[in-house]
Amino acid sequence: MDRREGRDTPAGGLRTAVLFIGFNRLDTASQVFEAIRRARPARLYFACDGPRNAEERVRCEEVRSLADRVDWPCELHTRFNEENMGLRKGVSSAISWFFDHEPEGIILEDDTLPVPTFFTFCEELLERYRDDERIWVVMGNNLMDEWNGQRDGSYYFSAHGYGAPWGWASWRRVWRHYDVELGQWPALRESTLFRDFLLNKDEAREATNIFDHVHAGRMNSWSYQLDITRITNHALNIIPEVNLIRNIGFGLEGTHTVSLKDPRNKDNARDIAFPLQHPSTIMLDARRDEAYFMRYINTPRSRRFKNRVKRFLPGGEDNVLVRTVSAIKLKLGLR
Repeated sequence: MDRREGRDTPAGGLRTAVLFIGFNRLDTASQVFEAIRRARPARLYFACDGPRNAEERVRCEEVRSLADRVDWPCELHTRFNEENMGLRKGVSSAISWFFDHEPEGIILEDDTLPVPTFFTFCEELLERYRDDERIWVVMGNNLMDEWNGQRDGSYYFSAHGYGAPWGWASWRRVWRHYDVELGQWPALRESTLFRDFLLNKDEAREATNIFDHVHAGRMNSWSYQLDITRITNHALNIIPEVNLIRNIGFGLEGTHTVSLKDPRNKDNARDIAFPLQHPSTIMLDARRDEAYFMRYINTPRSRRFKNRVKRFLPGGEDNVLVRTVSAIKLKLGLR
């Protein structure tokens, strides 16, 4: 632990602890860190995975040096890995470390840039739903804030989103259900309860495909494992009515956000109004969930056709032609 006493900083910072997860992207990490710095959390946990090679070590050290910018009264905790654990275990183990020390808190990765009221939004709802086992995660991002359907308050309840927790908050009581290996998936896959949970045949196909890939290790992700815990506990996520997070990681250096033409690459983040208007009921907005799924999660028919063609080629996605075309599209920002 490294306690920093700030100078010339106003009182009244964030009471809630924040976990900041970085790696090797100083440009985006600096922007997210400055947003955290303005929020002035009383406790900051800073985690970075280790470099994959000697060349990358310099970039990782540059990101870690952001800890020297903590200039407000703050308990600073750092977890800087010497060896590289990879995205899947690097991020999930950092979150486990955080919740080993904190009963609740806010999590930001190095490409999830929050607006100022994100922190206040999370802090208020963490307190309000602290002991409500129905509530799983307080999300910061809402890409579909142009929704024209019924609204009831400053946020709504969702159960069918997958991945993309771009700035979020939760509790230790939720994270204790987490299993990075997704061990319960094979049994859940065959369960009629899981099939009954799904909104439509598109979600059945897409969700099954996602969890199959994650379970088999073919998808380098930590977040879908958290989705499974929400489903098996019949829980709800909170989604703000306005988007509070701008993902600034789209581009060639991103892991799952490589294309600038990705429909999720939207610059629509803005502050939410206070006092918050709490919904009159805690009920799933299934209609909005289905619209969000079809717009931002469902794989388009044309891409599904291309994926089927790839599977019939010798070597599947490792086919030389497939890899060459994929590399060209990546450089052009078409994926």
